[in-house]
Amino acid sequence: MARSSLTEQLVDLRRTYTGENLSQAVPAVKSVLYELPDDRRERVVDALNGRADVRGLFLPDAPSDDQRTLECVILQVATDASAHLQLRPPASMLRPAHVFAAVEPTDTPRLHLAEHALGPLLYELLPRHEERWVAGVAGLRVERHPRSVELRLLDLDASVVLSNVDEAAWSTAMHYVHTLLRGRDLRGQFIDGPLGAAEREHLAEFPRPTGLGSAVLRRYHLFTAAPWLRSLSQRDEWWLEWPASLGVPAVTDRLLHPVFGLPNAVETPSPTGGLGLTTGWYDLYLREVDPPDPAKEEALGAVEWPEGVTGWWEPPQKTVK
Repeated sequence: MARSSLTEQLVDLRRTYTGENLSQAVPAVKSVLYELPDDRRERVVDALNGRADVRGLFLPDAPSDDQRTLECVILQVATDASAHLQLRPPASMLRPAHVFAAVEPTDTPRLHLAEHALGPLLYELLPRHEERWVAGVAGLRVERHPRSVELRLLDLDASVVLSNVDEAAWSTAMHYVHTLLRGRDLRGQFIDGPLGAAEREHLAEFPRPTGLGSAVLRRYHLFTAAPWLRSLSQRDEWWLEWPASLGVPAVTDRLLHPVFGLPNAVETPSPTGGLGLTTGWYDLYLREVDPPDPAKEEALGAVEWPEGVTGWWEPPQKTVK
């Protein structure tokens, strides 16, 4: 197989997992492929034909436990935030509601946001004091740059970058956040500075997730053809569900692909229906649920939601006589 043909095949496959454009995926693939000796390049060809396993080579895992934990947190928050997108007027359960359009799975991933997603994501991310609890992600801090935002956890050596977030995008997103907080009568202060006692207590009671959520985040584009994706984690176990569309066996096959699948993962029975994957250390369970009823879309889209349901709420317009 010619080198250019192999490169193109790997790039096309990687993009189905990450959603990257060519200018992002081609250099990433070439930087690995061109360093391989001939025998290892042939092993890649064998893997593409199902005769070998090179998982982790062209779509690497998080480089550390700290980074894995942060990425798991981001996946969990992003799937929570997708529910906000379903309520963007006109509300819809069929319109795709995903926070991320693409992920560049480097040591410090660059996350590319879907349209309208920054406000819902920040609402779920930014930590704040609310009476006796900490809302948002305890320990998370934001560092803004001219065209991006870096997310860090104070007690871990890890970060991710939200790309293409300028001053205007940030302002629009925070308007969403403040509108929703005001509508829900939540008046707590956003948390900044060093890790505080309230955040430490929260983390002691609610440990952060870890496990395969990070690997899913790095392959998030696999799920974007479904209307939405939900996640549930219990420490290092994960459950993913989406409305019937993609097919659980098809997604499982993608996640076990010998080049771009989850390293060391094998199929395992699921106790809740669907299918499972395990690395021996971490478990991931997949299932589909009943799809939304298209017949209800028109009525759902016509609902005028009261204040506090969505950050896109606007006060009723006064009739001019």
